[in-house]
Amino acid sequence: MAKIIALIGIDGSGKSTQTRLLYHALKRRGFKVRVIYAGNTGVKLGRKFSFYLSLPIDVIVHRLLGLRDKSALLKYRALLKLEDLLLFLNYIVLVLPKILLYKRTCDFLITDRYVYDYIISMLIQKRSRTFMKILLQIVPRPTLTILLDTDPFIAHQRKGGENPVNELLFLRPLYYRFVVSVGGIIVDASGSKAETINGIWKAVRSCISQEQGNITRKG
Repeated sequence: MAKIIALIGIDGSGKSTQTRLLYHALKRRGFKVRVIYAGNTGVKLGRKFSFYLSLPIDVIVHRLLGLRDKSALLKYRALLKLEDLLLFLNYIVLVLPKILLYKRTCDFLITDRYVYDYIISMLIQKRSRTFMKILLQIVPRPTLTILLDTDPFIAHQRKGGENPVNELLFLRPLYYRFVVSVGGIIVDASGSKAETINGIWKAVRSCISQEQGNITRKG
């Protein structure tokens, strides 16, 4: 069974870069490693488009109702509840199977984001807590949950200003409190790539030692 290492954090914290570096580092040591994006994603349809179960709601909201701000959905409670259900089912149908499959077939599964990122977004929007509780029960608990903690202004620059600084400033402490509540660790990711991966390695080292011990016993 794979050790699951989940890298989470605000946009611009370096999750994708550090996931790739960690993948190559583990591969060089002879481990069977898989990497997946485990945010609430969809199925790619070419380079530009993807399908996800809540797509019909987005079409209704943006095309038919002409609502630019998602918060405007609060006026349409039925749509809001339907979106909650579809987002929940989307994670169950399109994301969870990949986690369960690779958990059984690899030594290490590294995830760029995890169900925790999705749950944090639902907490912010004050969405269905029932779905959150169910997800926490059925999605495997990572062996290591690593928060890449980054200065929001640095994260903002890394993403080319894609996400407003105020939004990142708001999210950072929420991530911090959440990762502490699930027993994860925090790695400073505001520095260089090398400094960050070194911090991650300190956390991963114990998993490597344990996995090597398992391989030796199997041999």
